[in-house]
Amino acid sequence: MNAISKRKKVHLILLVLALAATACMELGFRAYLFKHYGHDSILAGSIPNFIAVVLITLIYTVVKGENESSLKMSSMGCCIMVFYELAQPLIAGRTFDVFDIVASLMGGLFVFCLLTIVDHYFKSSPLKP
Repeated sequence: MNAISKRKKVHLILLVLALAATACMELGFRAYLFKHYGHDSILAGSIPNFIAVVLITLIYTVVKGENESSLKMSSMGCCIMVFYELAQPLIAGRTFDVFDIVASLMGGLFVFCLLTIVDHYFKSSPLKP
C-alpha cells in the first residue's frame, strides 16, 4: 500500500469523524447548549459553521483533492462558508452573524493544521516500492 492510499484512508476516517460530530450536534448537543445557555449562545449558534468548513474541506480532499495543498483545500472550504455567511442577508429568514465568520475562519485554521499534520506524517515516512 503506497503513501497516497494510506493518506486517503486517514482523510476518509477524519471525514467520518466530522460527520459523527455533525450528527451529535444535530441530534441533541446543540439543543442542549441552547437550552442551558440561551438562544443567543455564540457557541451553539456558530459551531455548525466551524464543522461545515471541516466537512467541506474533507469531502473535497477525499473526492478530488489528494494532490492539492492543505492551504488550498482549507482556504476553499473557509471561503465557501464566509461567502455563504455574507450572502445570508439576501436569503429570506437568514441573518448575518460576524461570529459565524469567526467560527468559519477557526474551522479553516483547524482543518489546515489537521491536513498539514497528516501530510507531514506521510511525507516523512519512506515510500515502499
